[in-house]
Amino acid sequence: MKRVLLVEDTIELAEEIADIFRLEGYHVTTASNGTDALDRLREFNPDIIVTDLLMPGMDGFKLVEKIRTLSSTIPIVILSAKTAESDISLGKALGANAFVRKPCKGTDLVSIVAKLIQNNGIAKT
Repeated sequence: MKRVLLVEDTIELAEEIADIFRLEGYHVTTASNGTDALDRLREFNPDIIVTDLLMPGMDGFKLVEKIRTLSSTIPIVILSAKTAESDISLGKALGANAFVRKPCKGTDLVSIVAKLIQNNGIAKT
């Protein structure tokens, strides 16, 4: 079973996204901010990380940067409503493998995640 670490500070949205992944057969652990995510990363050993950008404490940009110092191989998907081209470019420059704009269809997010896991972090379309 593939493992997803979902980092989202809006509890209801985190539960909704986690449920979508669980229905597709993924094991999901959630974190509400970057610091919490780093703690869970060490314990959970996910196959992929899906993170929001705007969170209290450590934001998604800093989280991506810190994860890349720990692991260059784990795929990271940024899922955010903060979609200026500069945000997308910065996220990818810091090491995110994909950037998904909120709102999105759950099936689209699951498809992107599945492709990234299958292709070792390379989103092939």
